[in-house]
Amino acid sequence: MALPVPAAPRLSSNAPGIAALPTSTPRGKQDPSSPAVPPLPDPIPDAIDPDEAGIISLSPAPNDDIGLGLLRPTGPNAPLLGAEWLRGVALPIYPTPESEPWGWLINGWLIPNGADPLAIGRDAAFSMVQTDQQLYTFPVLEIRPDGWFRFQYTPAGAAWAHTSHLALGTVPLTVETWEASMESAARIQFRRPGLSQPMRLAPTGTAPLQALVGPNSIIQPLDLDGDWLRVRVTQPAQGCTPLPGSSTAEGWVRWRSETDVPLIWFSATDCQTGSRP
Repeated sequence: MALPVPAAPRLSSNAPGIAALPTSTPRGKQDPSSPAVPPLPDPIPDAIDPDEAGIISLSPAPNDDIGLGLLRPTGPNAPLLGAEWLRGVALPIYPTPESEPWGWLINGWLIPNGADPLAIGRDAAFSMVQTDQQLYTFPVLEIRPDGWFRFQYTPAGAAWAHTSHLALGTVPLTVETWEASMESAARIQFRRPGLSQPMRLAPTGTAPLQALVGPNSIIQPLDLDGDWLRVRVTQPAQGCTPLPGSSTAEGWVRWRSETDVPLIWFSATDCQTGSRP
């Protein structure tokens, strides 16, 4: 994606999008599993809303690698509107867990060490996926037991960050697995549209077939059991409205393949309102 020449950012030494942080914290020799907070950029640009025109891959195709989960905002200060939550984020990013920090995601900007700030979506194209109806998130590709995780943030690039740094901004973040996301979703759909999918009486591929779930269905998650999800299915339906003669049944569908690839996604139509914690 061709992006325009960066405009000069408006700078402030006390930008509103971050919490109180130390101005300098030397890393020195330390356990890489528990990194100290690196020095903040100086100066720090004022908080801005990312330009959504430069955010791509919002709806993953069936064969796209969406990793193990997502990096998303959490808490009462997290507005569930597109990528606006990035204006309140302060997160140092690293090439590898063992390396020195590469730069910061902060106040809606990507700031490489020693370089000019890049406005997210305007000066730097970002790659995100749409999960909740109005929320864009980063796919998490790898999660380590020591707190390090790798997430995709550009179409061709990924970075490492640490869970101990997720609450540095005014909008705290969380790393959420797809298991938790799918179980708590208001409504889901299969990633291969147009195909009917089997729903079984028990969470196993050898269980009797209960029904075929068609593409025009309302699918609500109920319980999770390994690679299987118990769902309530109303079909046929148009959007959020059951059609005349529709019926509702509960059963088990496979939500993740044998190679750990999610088979389902968040529904394009939300039939209820509310925000996540």
